[in-house]
Amino acid sequence: MDENLIKIYTHLPAKKADLIILILTSQHIENRVEKENNLFHILVNEKDANKAVATIETYYKENKFFRLKQKLQEFPISSFKSLTAFIIMGLLCGIHATCIHTLSHENMILKYGASALFILQGETYRAITALFLHSNAQHLIGNMAGMLIFGAPLISLAGFGMGPFMLLFAGTLGNLLNAYLYQSAHLSIGASTSIMGAAGLLAAYQITQKGKPLQLNNFMPLIAGAVLVGMFSHGENTDVWAHVLGFLCGLFPGIIFFPLNRTIQFPQKEGLALFTTLGILALALLSTP
Repeated sequence: MDENLIKIYTHLPAKKADLIILILTSQHIENRVEKENNLFHILVNEKDANKAVATIETYYKENKFFRLKQKLQEFPISSFKSLTAFIIMGLLCGIHATCIHTLSHENMILKYGASALFILQGETYRAITALFLHSNAQHLIGNMAGMLIFGAPLISLAGFGMGPFMLLFAGTLGNLLNAYLYQSAHLSIGASTSIMGAAGLLAAYQITQKGKPLQLNNFMPLIAGAVLVGMFSHGENTDVWAHVLGFLCGLFPGIIFFPLNRTIQFPQKEGLALFTTLGILALALLSTP
């Protein structure tokens, strides 16, 4: 090695010095290290100094970009940004606006609302169609917010097909159980049964996460979910039992659903689930007299 050496880096800790030596050696740039106390100096031939410095700077720039890119990739996209959830919200708004515009709002509620009496007489399609009807703008806005808070994260976790399917499943089952509970001329409408089902499903997701031992902390999401049911289940026209049953119809099936959803994987799964969901909605509409 040429003895005409210059120091390009000085007073480096051992790890940083080792890294620079490794980089320079990999680029076939001869180098030498000098130790002073517990710090190190990196020396290279004078003719190689510019190349050596440029090589190290390039490495750190690329490595910095790589670390930044890696952090961005690892940073979770907001679970509230779900295209499918926004489409559902748009559908709810469109149905309500159409009912108001055509002056058919009251008739639609009577024809498609979840009437316990008519459901028990065989009009089970009402348990589905009632989920898309709302009493007024305030009712609609409240459920839109609920869809954003609970529905969008659920769809992000479960998938664009399985998420809506489970929303529909929990809401429909909740309305059916609510009808059997009342056994009377009770009428219920709104997406809140599905939304509370989403809250139950989110609690189930937390409880069933892999690698978590069975302990009290696992049940904290259940307690939080129960509190949310209480917060959303008040008001003069609120169907408290529909909310409670919606939550339970999300929680208990969700404990089975999420482990299965993690296990069963094939490319067409989400598309098939979405197609099934749309098919169920179509059959519900075709079943109306």
